[in-house]
Amino acid sequence: MMNNGFISPLKFLSLSFCLTCLPSNTQAINIYPPIITSNQQQQNKQTESPEVGLEIIGSPSLNRLVIPMYRYTGECPGFSKGIVKASFTSTAFPPSRDRRVMVRNVSRGMARVNSDPFPFADRDYSRGRGSEITEITIGPGHDRLYLIVRQGENDFDYKIKEKNTIVDEGTFTAYVETTTIVEERNKEPRTKYVCPGNRLICESKEMYEVTVYECPSYPNVRK
Repeated sequence: MMNNGFISPLKFLSLSFCLTCLPSNTQAINIYPPIITSNQQQQNKQTESPEVGLEIIGSPSLNRLVIPMYRYTGECPGFSKGIVKASFTSTAFPPSRDRRVMVRNVSRGMARVNSDPFPFADRDYSRGRGSEITEITIGPGHDRLYLIVRQGENDFDYKIKEKNTIVDEGTFTAYVETTTIVEERNKEPRTKYVCPGNRLICESKEMYEVTVYECPSYPNVRK
């Protein structure tokens, strides 16, 4: 206890004993988080696994595709497949001058016979953050207009070329889901010119105008 500003002998001995109990290598505990410099941040980015695959336009997810499927009801039932737009991207080998990329869907069953190629897209890869846009849809095999995928897991390989030299190649997996959009479609009025008496052929001056109601035609792939 304190006595006129002095510590009692008993308290002094007790305090001295406790201080000598501490190990000689005891260090102060830093309660503040470490400071990460910009150089360290850059090094951390370089050691992270590179991102590679299909970047879907309008979606924050890499290699996750949701393809719309249109079902028409009403007087004119029907069906159309939708598309998604995507570009190939690689953080390890970004676009650069004279580069192109070939992306193939090498999933089992996508090449129907030995002579059929796997579905593929050969795209410019020379500017921006990704390749030239590719339109993707559901299908059984290669298509000249679209990169074909199937529902579920899809295995891809890719080759990045700079002129005639392969600068990188590898594989990635993309996952495909579909979502059904239901739209009512009924017959629409159309103007036609017909011959009198249901004749197939007549002179133009004999033809007259009629209004008929017909179902619209549906594209196999709807953009």
